[in-house]
Amino acid sequence: MYFDFLESPVQNDIKKSIKALKAMIKKDKNFFDPYITLYEYYLMDRDFKNAIKIIEQGFQRAIDLIDKDGKFPDVLNWGFVENRHIIRMIFNFAMFIWVNDDDKEIALNIFMELLKANPNDNIGARYSIVAILEGFESQDALEEKFESKDGMGMDIMALERWFNKAAQKHMDVIGWWFEF
Repeated sequence: MYFDFLESPVQNDIKKSIKALKAMIKKDKNFFDPYITLYEYYLMDRDFKNAIKIIEQGFQRAIDLIDKDGKFPDVLNWGFVENRHIIRMIFNFAMFIWVNDDDKEIALNIFMELLKANPNDNIGARYSIVAILEGFESQDALEEKFESKDGMGMDIMALERWFNKAAQKHMDVIGWWFEF
């Protein structure tokens, strides 16, 4: 249903999209991609109250789903396809906290938990960790800094060079990852 929505003409209409995504969430409260997309539509609609509410709600449900006696799980592998929507939800919430909270430690801790649980880091939490430590204000700011000259996404080689150099200054926080 969600993936059909992404390819449908409905996704071009903010109000209809919000309605469709809310229906998807109502049908399956534990599939998190619609929460993330609904959050983005609320932002486009300038409905910040509901945007905050849905991103927090999705994050809390995701955490409740994976909670191991009040702790983040030791393993949350991207390779297990059923985990991907959960990882995306947690990552998106961490990005939300990063840009909206004066205390970047919360976002940093969430990214660290994601990286520890999935050291292959398919989602790129390591870049966000180092970006926070380097004083970037958001994921958008990081992506803008490394946008390719042709405007076709990020210059991955430049990002890697930056990461490898910047991470050296923060080995106390991220050094373990290099040993993985």
